[in-house]
Amino acid sequence: MGVTVRRIVFLEDITLSSLTHPLYAMIISRDYEADQSHLNDDGLTPEERKKTKAEREAEKTRRQVEADLAGVDHIEQEWVEEIERDDYFDVKIHLGGAPPIPKEKYELWLVDGNGWNVLGRHELDEYEHALTLLMAPLTEVIVDNTRSGKSSVDDEVAVTTTFLAVGTGYVDQDGEDVSSKGKILLFEVQKHVVPGDVANSQMGFNILLSLAYEKEMLMGPVTSLSCLSCDNKTRLVVGAGAEVTIEQWNSEKLTQVGFFHAQMHVLDVKIFKNFFLLSDA
Repeated sequence: MGVTVRRIVFLEDITLSSLTHPLYAMIISRDYEADQSHLNDDGLTPEERKKTKAEREAEKTRRQVEADLAGVDHIEQEWVEEIERDDYFDVKIHLGGAPPIPKEKYELWLVDGNGWNVLGRHELDEYEHALTLLMAPLTEVIVDNTRSGKSSVDDEVAVTTTFLAVGTGYVDQDGEDVSSKGKILLFEVQKHVVPGDVANSQMGFNILLSLAYEKEMLMGPVTSLSCLSCDNKTRLVVGAGAEVTIEQWNSEKLTQVGFFHAQMHVLDVKIFKNFFLLSDA
């Protein structure tokens, strides 16, 4: 099929999978060549191109002076992210122009194990690589204030929702000028019965894969996802860069309720009872 399977998990949910139609979630990558012909002609005359370059250099100098006056050793990170890569090379049209470059596109697939048909898919952003995949039953604590004026522990009702959790990282977007970032993506997998619809007639219902929530992780790419069960509540343990955070699902979003700063890049987190085992990259 021209794709590479990076991760695969079984959807261990009796409401979705069955013996005849087991469902799997897959992270796949697809190689392709990105066209760069737009770099051959920027639509500017030589005079306009020279003027634009001078304006960019003047703005860069102004920001550097402001940084020096403020006692900062470097230009702010936001400015580094705005650097135009075409300032550093000239396209030689007589040599064939800008060649295509190899890239990878990542997707999340929902697959029926009986025939390996793709039932649903979600494409990730450009430069976004899926690094880890987990079936995560997260607990949401709903406070019931109807019985008394003040809520208490007894008024809390725990509701568990099962998500497909994907950890991602952005690669090659800004080269090595800035550190990589990542995301946590939570997907819901639901049955959907449509009268007269024969799209998935063999299973008797349709399967919908939908993005329920996403959270940007600025400390680094999300390389590890695990579930921590404690006090009848299940929370998400995230390894991103040198940080390990504990995220709680509440009010339809993830909220950080704990963290640990490791002296290394966290590649994976394994949970044994209440102990976290961290592996280095």
